[in-house]
Amino acid sequence: MHDSTYYLLVALALLAVGLPRISTYFLFPPAGVWAKWIRWALFSGIFAALMETTGWSTRPQWVHLLIGAGLWVLLETAYNWLVIGALSRSPLPLFPKFRDNSDGDEWPAQARFIRMKDWLRENNYTSIAALKAELFEDNYLRVSVYENREEGLRIQVLFIPKGNNSSSVFYSINSIAADDRRLITDNHSLPFGGYYPDSWQHVRKPMVGSLPRLYRIHRKRAAKIAFESADFTEKPLDELNGQQRYLENLNIHSGIIVPLPKQEEDGMLTEKGRYRIWVEMWLIAYFGKARSVCVTSEP
Repeated sequence: MHDSTYYLLVALALLAVGLPRISTYFLFPPAGVWAKWIRWALFSGIFAALMETTGWSTRPQWVHLLIGAGLWVLLETAYNWLVIGALSRSPLPLFPKFRDNSDGDEWPAQARFIRMKDWLRENNYTSIAALKAELFEDNYLRVSVYENREEGLRIQVLFIPKGNNSSSVFYSINSIAADDRRLITDNHSLPFGGYYPDSWQHVRKPMVGSLPRLYRIHRKRAAKIAFESADFTEKPLDELNGQQRYLENLNIHSGIIVPLPKQEEDGMLTEKGRYRIWVEMWLIAYFGKARSVCVTSEP
């Protein structure tokens, strides 16, 4: 193996390790996508270098690179299907039920999260609810809900637990109209794979890590379609749990989720649901795009 190849592989390895940290710390999702492509290239490069060094194959290097790339696809596909199968059989709720959070732990005490709170305060958003839902034992999804009555907007700030007592943060910006239509802009990067009702004009932007930028996108969407916001009438807890139950029923009706009586035997996801999640895992991981904005007729 030439020295230049060795240094290139080392550089790719450092980027593959460092970019996800940059993505998490600076809330810059594109760095995570770049890391996925770099890992793919790194695996292909290591495979080609291994073939050349050991002499196991005398084919041209470009052939080894292509074989390595194809092997990466097979391995990641197998891994993703194992993850989806485990999710389908796990006790982890697809649509968790929220409750009031009076524990005072809804907002992590980290500088980047405190800056978000400052932005909300500066833009006249008031905290109206702190909620949490248990995902599994002693692990909770936390949601802080903020509202600006003058603009007719609610922003949900979601903290999803990760390892080492850290959290991933996502935002969902919501407007409602007098006829119960909803305008929703979020940046969730977790694959959903399901459907939303026709009355929800929903757009997902996994590559937008900035709350101010997501806010500007939402405002532009509202202006483009002349969406007239109405006042929210439901309490955040009732609204969020109502949405969760509605989405669950809609996706059971649409063939994404197994009906509740059969879930213990068949798992939570149908074959169609597993396939859609698998496709969205690839789209989000390598292209930063979500497929779950598709809608279907309401049951």
